[in-house]
Amino acid sequence: MKKIVTLLTLTVTCVGLYAADATKREIDVVMKEAMKGDTSLHKKVATGKGTPEDAAKLLDYVKSLPAESPPEGDAASWKSKTAKLIEAAQAVADGKPGATQLLQTAGNCKACHSEHKGK
Repeated sequence: MKKIVTLLTLTVTCVGLYAADATKREIDVVMKEAMKGDTSLHKKVATGKGTPEDAAKLLDYVKSLPAESPPEGDAASWKSKTAKLIEAAQAVADGKPGATQLLQTAGNCKACHSEHKGK
């Protein structure tokens, strides 16, 4: 019986670890799939044209950024910028007043790229 419980525990743990990594995305994937372009998920959500599902999806994307290392720049700056982006995306997902403006500011491409984007 102990062997079965141990095996089940290991199986659940492995499945849980796999699920936790399922939403882990590299920076270039987040930029391409959520942030880039006039029709991007970020643009839709930040201008108030996205659905609640879009806001939740954007939040999921940006939550993976702090775990990544930027190609250039200071790690503390990266953590600060990504934390502000997550906070703004969360505010939109929660329907807080003025949140789209916060997201527009936090998602300013040039502000982050000038310091952290590789050449």
